[in-house]
Amino acid sequence: MQHVEVVDRSELVRRQAALAQFGEFVIESDDLQAILQESCRLVADALSVDLAKILELDESGETAFVRAGIGWEAGIVGAQRIALHERSAESFALKIGAPVITQNIDEETRFTFPEFMRAHGVTAIVNVPIFLPGRRPYGLIQADARKPRGFGDDDVAFLKTYSMILGPIIDRLKTVTKLRETNERLSLVVENARDYAILLSDADDHITDWLGGSEAILGWSANEITGKSTATIFTDDDRVKGIPARELRIAREAGSAPNVRWHQRKDGSLVYLDGQTIVLQNADASIRGYLKIAQDVTERRRAEERQAVLLAELQHRVRNVLAMVRSIARRTFDGGGSIDQVRAQLDGRIGALARTQALLTRSAGVGVDLELLIREELTAQASDGPVTLSGPEVELAPKAAEILTLAVHELSTNATKYGALGCDDGRLSVSWTLALVAGQQWLRLVWDESAGRAMNRAPHRSGFGTELLTRRVPYELRGRGVMQMRPAGLLCTIEFPLIAGESVLAVEGPA
Repeated sequence: MQHVEVVDRSELVRRQAALAQFGEFVIESDDLQAILQESCRLVADALSVDLAKILELDESGETAFVRAGIGWEAGIVGAQRIALHERSAESFALKIGAPVITQNIDEETRFTFPEFMRAHGVTAIVNVPIFLPGRRPYGLIQADARKPRGFGDDDVAFLKTYSMILGPIIDRLKTVTKLRETNERLSLVVENARDYAILLSDADDHITDWLGGSEAILGWSANEITGKSTATIFTDDDRVKGIPARELRIAREAGSAPNVRWHQRKDGSLVYLDGQTIVLQNADASIRGYLKIAQDVTERRRAEERQAVLLAELQHRVRNVLAMVRSIARRTFDGGGSIDQVRAQLDGRIGALARTQALLTRSAGVGVDLELLIREELTAQASDGPVTLSGPEVELAPKAAEILTLAVHELSTNATKYGALGCDDGRLSVSWTLALVAGQQWLRLVWDESAGRAMNRAPHRSGFGTELLTRRVPYELRGRGVMQMRPAGLLCTIEFPLIAGESVLAVEGPA
């Protein structure tokens, strides 16, 4: 005979108090596990049973695990799983969407029951499915009694009410948990994105959030920049050109706009940002605001600009060198002489030019030290005669270095063959001074050869060296070149203005 317990009025009042107590607990807690555990305690207390549990469906829907429970031995709650097959009471309850009662599992023929429940002395069970909003199945709440029991209509109604309250609470807390986890992940990303400026602005493009490495990259603190337009970080020139407004317009039309350009820091210095501006829309497609995220690539940009300048400089220098080699070759062959003589002259002149290029690329600066240039050429001539060098430290620009190298090469070659470096008692003095002429600094270099006896006489015709000193120096360097053949030896004076060569490695952003 089926035994159904009748609940008196006092018991109904107690259960209503339990629901109210649960409501107060939920208001004060956002811990899903604690709420589920409290649910089991209140159910066990309200129905006067020793055991209660909440089962949560796995993603596969083929099993459920004991998410919370009261009265169970260690190792059950949070670990024990129940198979949801065609003969499980839990599967049947979820299928029909209604409570399923078993008064005595030993007499039940419809379902089979997990061994762990028998081991705990469970005899009677009531299963009530829990649905989330949209009737999405979450799991079940079960009350388990250790003696045969027929759960009455009031018991079932209480559990159904409880599960209907529990479903939305679980859904809300799962959503809150996911949002919290998402916010934590986003916070970690933002906090560690120190190389990125991340800023949010409202629909009027006033900055609302200043995140990531924004302060470190751009200089303003969040308090200083909040409320200002994002145009604040653009350069003065870009603001005048209307770039900030154009960028927003493109973002509104296309969803995003590239933001790859120089920006201005709080202190007025420049930083190159590579990023984009993204429009943020509400569900009705109205504009909520904008997200601007950009990486600080200033060093990469400067490196690219340095590389571009170096490439342009290399191309320019190669063209100049080739033109000079062609000129040297033509003048050398025009000078006549035997094949061996022409070969030796050409080899020496191209060698001098090569040494100049080596000096120009020896360090970061483009200049060449004058004294080093002269010593290199004298060493190349294997001259061991008495030579005196004197003068202040002077750095020559590339063009001046190339012309002067060839000039010194020709002078030292002639000195070795016909002049002071080719006789035992010869002497060579090379001196230079600096003077200010019409506001421009000029270099004056004097090549002075002398010997105790008459020197070998060079050919009287005008050759490559003479043309270089008397014609190329005035033309290329806008200076003067004078050669005087004295009985005591050659005196050559070279004068030209020093035009400073800017280092190709000193590249900055736009002013």
